Amino acid sequence: MRDEFDAHLLTDQEKRLLQAGLAFANVYNGLIEGAWGSGSQRALERFTAESGGSAGFVTNVDAVYAAMQAFSAINAEGWERQYISALDMSFLVPTGVFVDGAPSDAFVNMNVSGRSIGYSMTIDNGTAAEGYHAYTARQAVGDVYTVRRPKLWITSARTADGVTLYTRSDLRGGGWSTLMISGADRDAGALAAITGSIEPGYAPAIGISPGRLATGVEVLARLLAEEEAPENSLPPAPGANVAKAVPAPTPSASGSGTGFIVTETGYLLTNQHVISGCGSLTVDGYLATVLAEDPVFDLALLQVDALSGDAVATFAGSPARLNSDVTVVGYPLSGLLGGLNVTRGAVTSTKGIGGDGINMQISAPVQPGNSGGPVLNEAGQVVGVVVARLSDSYAMESYGTVPQNVNFAIRGEIAKLFLAQNGVEPTVIAAGISLPPEELAEVAQGFTRLVICN
Repeated sequence: MRDEFDAHLLTDQEKRLLQAGLAFANVYNGLIEGAWGSGSQRALERFTAESGGSAGFVTNVDAVYAAMQAFSAINAEGWERQYISALDMSFLVPTGVFVDGAPSDAFVNMNVSGRSIGYSMTIDNGTAAEGYHAYTARQAVGDVYTVRRPKLWITSARTADGVTLYTRSDLRGGGWSTLMISGADRDAGALAAITGSIEPGYAPAIGISPGRLATGVEVLARLLAEEEAPENSLPPAPGANVAKAVPAPTPSASGSGTGFIVTETGYLLTNQHVISGCGSLTVDGYLATVLAEDPVFDLALLQVDALSGDAVATFAGSPARLNSDVTVVGYPLSGLLGGLNVTRGAVTSTKGIGGDGINMQISAPVQPGNSGGPVLNEAGQVVGVVVARLSDSYAMESYGTVPQNVNFAIRGEIAKLFLAQNGVEPTVIAAGISLPPEELAEVAQGFTRLVICN
């Protein structure tokens, strides 16, 4: 893992993920197409230096960390490279925060909620397209960047208001498809990612995928565990001093955890560390079969035939927002408490330890046995999966205090990704009506189950 990074060993998909992450980090301004040249390498070197790396060269560890930061940036707002058939173009859009812009006769306008970024899209003749580029050039204060090819026009300018305006027109099917993107300096990284992702026609997705990077994350996590690093957090940035997290349940045989039903055929989601090392598994007393597990995401998919036809959990269509109310449901200390337990809190950080994007921090109390249980929003929809809590002993030893309600959950988007990777289409509802707390608990009780490891 400490060897020098070699991009030739990565797939094009993995390189695209790295390039996107470097763009979001505002250290890369180029095409996100999977070709790794000197510009991509310099951007990774700069990212590594700014993250505290000190090896003198980029290592595989640095690349793995950059990949995780890339996924964090992409996942936070639901960024996807989508093919827009009307334009016959593909480019990144933030599906979680994409909202309608001001109406226009000539353009379809969209904005990014919480950002200064705007999209304007149209298809027209060449004369109209020339006018859009002329307009962009007239807004410039200083130099204007231009590309003029038979089937491609690009004009980029910085306005007096400190806004970058990027206009691109591609000749597609006899018409000119034009995309105008604008954004202020604070969103320069996202703007670079969007413009770098634009391709005519259909283009491959940009996102996490199995491969050396994913394997590297697993290997690095294991190495860090051997050095008494966090067992259930992502690897830290190079040189970072990271607090320790511990699994909510005891990760060994003869233990218990929580799971929740995700399909009408009796599929159940829980943590991978809940089922690791078990001779047999039961869910509510019924024998369970492990269908898939992922130690990187710390998720596992079980099948319990006896649960077929039981209530199924629904997932929220958008990520949990900072300070939003959440409810944790599970079976903590099952031998002592002996029943379903419900606690309430809020999302205290949309990232986990060391700024990782797989986990989020919640204040709802969790105990041994909560791991694998659902984290629900006010509508009773899944926005996360309980995974860990901050180690009291580590915090006391390192900082002289015992943490209060510092707990972690795998983000709901990661859980949905894991299910999709294993052929399961979760039930997703875009928005829900807030439920009274008592009714929410009743709904959760219908799909939450006790998992026993023997």
